[in-house]
Amino acid sequence: MTVKKIHCLLIALLGVAIASCEKEPSTSDLHRDYLVYTACDPETDFAAFDTYYLPDSILLIGSSDKTEYWKDESALKIIRAVADNLDARNFTRVEDKEAADLGVQLSYVKRVTYFVGYDYPYWWWYYPYYWSPGYWGDWIGWHYPFPVYYGYTAGSLLTEILDLEGDRQTGKKLPVLWDSFIGGLLSPSETLNMNRTIEGVNQAFVQSPTLTK
Repeated sequence: MTVKKIHCLLIALLGVAIASCEKEPSTSDLHRDYLVYTACDPETDFAAFDTYYLPDSILLIGSSDKTEYWKDESALKIIRAVADNLDARNFTRVEDKEAADLGVQLSYVKRVTYFVGYDYPYWWWYYPYYWSPGYWGDWIGWHYPFPVYYGYTAGSLLTEILDLEGDRQTGKKLPVLWDSFIGGLLSPSETLNMNRTIEGVNQAFVQSPTLTK
């Protein structure tokens, strides 16, 4: 998959427009809009997977020097939205991480800006409290089978689906099979922010018809 095939959805309050893009536009131009990007490994047959593990918290990326997790009712609404979409695609959520075929991790960027590049180390290498590969097993790194390049700014939600059954004999890098980025979520209204986030999660799955059993 090339970068140009990563789809970008610009959703306005009064309309919807779809466009292909490579990076997030300036947030100064998006004070009324939000964006949904999705990228998927074109070689993955999701019908081969049955179960997934989704933690009950969202990692917060900000300026704190301590690990922060978002666990309140708002966070649970977002987690439920992801789980509902996966369940609707005929995947089964399990409580035992060791028994899952897929891992799902959610992260929310509060303040800072990071950039993702396909040809240099992923940004979480510079942020020590991100989900580590070790959280999912004895992996020593991450592997994206598709090119990725975009930025994460304040008010962004990142969702990644990982292949927990991946081949650990080739470098022990944990494959990321699907990636979703929702940007431009911050507004003065908390209710609007939550509505945008849930709608963005749902739209990410609409944009990914191959992510199903």
